[in-house]
Amino acid sequence: MKNVEKPLVSIITVVFNNVRTLEQTINSVINQSYRNIEYIIIDGGSTDGSVDVIKKYESQISYWVSEPDKGIYYAMNKGLRIATGNLVSVLSSDDWYESTTVKKAVNYYELNPEVDIIHGLLRFIGANDMPDLVTGHYNSFLSKGMIEHPTCFITKKMYEKVGFYNVLYKSAGDYEWMLRAKKLEAKFLFIPELLTNFRRGGISGSYIGALEELLIKKRFGVISNFKYRYWKIFYYLMFLKQKMSKS
Repeated sequence: MKNVEKPLVSIITVVFNNVRTLEQTINSVINQSYRNIEYIIIDGGSTDGSVDVIKKYESQISYWVSEPDKGIYYAMNKGLRIATGNLVSVLSSDDWYESTTVKKAVNYYELNPEVDIIHGLLRFIGANDMPDLVTGHYNSFLSKGMIEHPTCFITKKMYEKVGFYNVLYKSAGDYEWMLRAKKLEAKFLFIPELLTNFRRGGISGSYIGALEELLIKKRFGVISNFKYRYWKIFYYLMFLKQKMSKS
């Protein structure tokens, strides 16, 4: 996949027991219109057939490993230690790129070499894999919440400057990393292009995810202590309501 004349893009997929959607994710990377890609897959010791899917495509994968780890951010950091590209992107095993995603990101990168983080439009995928909402934060981002991490292409230099993801978080470690990057005056570029498809669900949309993001906002001064307490109570009541409606 490598071409020395164009910027190298490292794409990291982390997976654990996700055989249902992993193949679509892999195909969306290896079939990109842009060819100079270093594809890295970090598997957490899957037992559901995910490893068989990886082996099926291993001739088109630059590096892969399957071994137990301590969670998603631990696995992402493992991939970052291996990545050598000018740009680095993390693509979950639930998600997939549009066929020209990497080419578009590289084009904007070459036109804006001073940029540290490129991000674009994200399409949510709802029940029965039906397309849902398309969204993208280009104004007042990070003050309200995380930008669309599955669309991000981040320079390797920026990762070296900011450091690794905090493995103490279960869900919102990417948001905490972005706030650290912003604090170090990272240059963000929003591009009006649909880059990634994101399946709804998972811990990021859970009660735990909401509390983690809330705590991070408090720690970085995004919200006051009063607002932190208010929203913590609000999320707890919402969680109770949802739990009662299911019982």
